Amino acid sequence: MFAAREKPSFEKYMLAKKYICFDIGKTKILAAVLKVGRGRYDFLEIAERKNPKNPKKIQEIILEFCNYARAEYWTKKVAVSAAHLVDPEKKIVRQGKECYGTDIFSFQFLREAGFSVRIENDGRCFALGEYHFGKSVGLKNILAINLGTEIGGGLIISGANYTGAHNSSLEISHISANYLGPWAGWAGACAGKGIENSYRRKMGRKVAAKEIFSEAEKNNQVAKEVISEAADILGKGTASIINILDPELIVFGGSLSGQKKFIERAVRVARKNIFNKYANYKFAISTLGNKANLLGAVKNFIDSA
Repeated sequence: MFAAREKPSFEKYMLAKKYICFDIGKTKILAAVLKVGRGRYDFLEIAERKNPKNPKKIQEIILEFCNYARAEYWTKKVAVSAAHLVDPEKKIVRQGKECYGTDIFSFQFLREAGFSVRIENDGRCFALGEYHFGKSVGLKNILAINLGTEIGGGLIISGANYTGAHNSSLEISHISANYLGPWAGWAGACAGKGIENSYRRKMGRKVAAKEIFSEAEKNNQVAKEVISEAADILGKGTASIINILDPELIVFGGSLSGQKKFIERAVRVARKNIFNKYANYKFAISTLGNKANLLGAVKNFIDSA
């Protein structure tokens, strides 16, 4: 899986701390080694694997990379950004069958293998990454919205990561986008899977969200209609969250954040529906790419060590 390399000298890395880190999402698993020291960070390794959605295979992928990184970089510290309900004390994720192939996935196998492990929800890791390394430097209160297959959320209040009373804060994929009928989750209306489902209902065939955006650029009217509807729902939902939390900055990340016109329309709709017309709410798109969650996972490890 990972090519053999010449082992780096101990002296080269002795002045910095190194962390093995993972970002586990529904479609893929990112694995990396991050060096942190002297006010900067460097990714020494980064690799991507398709999520097999099988607990045993996921364990094998994680453990293989950890063993490789331990031998290569002399570190046993593992920081994990994980989708779904995280219990940081028990080192487990709940309600994650769609992602892990089992309702409860445990990271205890890493402790048994001699690693020190910290886990946190992926949306909150995104918020931590952005707050400490991205667009939010210098601010105190930020709302982070991670747009991918679903929607992850994180909130920083006065510089602190808000987890909630039950470690389930900002599960914004699951707020309702339909108040007059059956419960319809926000992600099912405006995230990647929502866009795909809407297009399939109109066209009778399944098309990936990326291709739907591409079709919209080619003036496909159905694709344009689907994306406009999704952007409007995203904007209204964002405004509702802003009206409750009153952050300084709202930062968008994830694969859909690269769709500039989509985000711009959502922001226009959000601004229109924000109650406080005197507040100068700032909006931004993450520039950290797929590294934001990894950086946040490591920051969570450092803060909780």
